[in-house]
Amino acid sequence: MPAASRRAAGRRRPQPLGALVGGGQPGHARGALNAPLPERLERPGFEQVWRVPCAGGVAFVAVHAALDGRAFGGIRIRAYPDERGALDDALALARAMSAKLVLADIRGGGAKSVLMLPPGQRAAAVAALGAFIQSLRGLYNCGPDLGFTADDDVVLREQTEYVAPAGMSDATAAGVESALRAASPEPGRVAVQGLGTVGLPLARSLTSAGVDVVAADLRPQDELRSVAPEQIHRQAVDVFAPCALGGVLNAETIPELRCRVICGGANNPLASAADGLALQRRGIVLVPDVLSTSAAAIVGASTILGQQDRIPERLAAIGPRVVELLARARAADLPPCEQAARMAQQRLQAMRAG
Repeated sequence: MPAASRRAAGRRRPQPLGALVGGGQPGHARGALNAPLPERLERPGFEQVWRVPCAGGVAFVAVHAALDGRAFGGIRIRAYPDERGALDDALALARAMSAKLVLADIRGGGAKSVLMLPPGQRAAAVAALGAFIQSLRGLYNCGPDLGFTADDDVVLREQTEYVAPAGMSDATAAGVESALRAASPEPGRVAVQGLGTVGLPLARSLTSAGVDVVAADLRPQDELRSVAPEQIHRQAVDVFAPCALGGVLNAETIPELRCRVICGGANNPLASAADGLALQRRGIVLVPDVLSTSAAAIVGASTILGQQDRIPERLAAIGPRVVELLARARAADLPPCEQAARMAQQRLQAMRAG
């Protein structure tokens, strides 16, 4: 039995796409009368981008690259100020997923879904998105991301077989710690921003290893010394670990940083490329998130591709890859994120040509 069929065994048969979003094929077939259809958007550099109506809400699905006909990336669920913000996030996250995979030497492209937090119809919206993903017939293999809950996972798996294994947050946290220790082998003090499914296990692991951890979250943990969220980036530490939303490194926060290294679990922590240059001018080393957060992508893509035996070696390579990339960035006098982007683009082009 094919691997995809085995993953689907025991689940309720996915509903036709038309029953949920209004069409049997993405953007083409018709469903219920007046039901909104998925709309394909053209974006340079992306294989496919879709605006998907989801039970009164809206999702954007971005496929940046599909090597051998497959792309991988999670589903993010959160509030956005508008659809433009959601689309921009999907595009940036999908592009980053491609970098994570090719830098880990995995033949797989990046994709991402963002679902604008639906008002009161969450389960129906997640089901609609799952049905759309199923209609892509394996082009896009999804998984959990920020804001995605265990209940969402149950609903999603009822609609699509193309879902990565659950429970990868601990792997992500371990990967962040490997990257962190590659850049700062013996950190005395670390500030962790965000105590979610990655930040909390990271903070606990560092604390158990004797590192002095200070943390911030809207829901503080009694076991950890905490400061107000607006103060966490100002702490005098060896490493600042942003593990919440992206864009936290910006013109406001960078002048206030009191660390030598930044390495965390947040995707796209830079608000702009100019902020990478600002960090470089200050002599602060930023470990690119496409390396520090790559563990979940490695586990998910390797599992779906039937390469589970290669997961340990790929995870063990995160630290050495950080060392190599930072050395290359220093030699080229480039911000590490710029160096990572160049290396990823070169590897993606080589994989496409091969």
